Amino acid sequence: MSDSLAQALAAYTSASEQTDYAKAGIHARHTTTLEHVLSVGKTFLDAGYILEMLTCQDLREKEEVMRLCYTFNSLESVDRHLVHVDIAGGLDAETFEAPTMSKLAGGANWQEREVFEMYGVTFAEHPELERLLLPEDADFFPLRKDFGRIEDAEDADA
Repeated sequence: MSDSLAQALAAYTSASEQTDYAKAGIHARHTTTLEHVLSVGKTFLDAGYILEMLTCQDLREKEEVMRLCYTFNSLESVDRHLVHVDIAGGLDAETFEAPTMSKLAGGANWQEREVFEMYGVTFAEHPELERLLLPEDADFFPLRKDFGRIEDAEDADA
């Protein structure tokens, strides 16, 4: 990562740390806020990086947050960066919302739809936030920790 990119990111991140790529598969990990996530994304994209991946972690039990995980990678050489963004809410929260990255990176469109469908995180101003796999009337989020196990549902029916 160039010094200019590091300086630009410093304005929008609360923490940045270098990691051992051979062990972690990323060169650096950054933490930002919902307020600055689009600025971080734009900084990477303007520097020639792509949004490689977006996913979510349900950390409501331990940290009372849903964590969005964005991976940016350079097109010039392998230079992978993981960006964490926590959405507060707690274990009983029903809604979680983040700004859409799809206006900056078109590939975020489907990745945000998947996070919406599987974790229930909505993305404000997303152009087409609808389900990909589950029926439209699904009222559950299968990758949330409290979703349960199919075996438990079968036992309850007996």
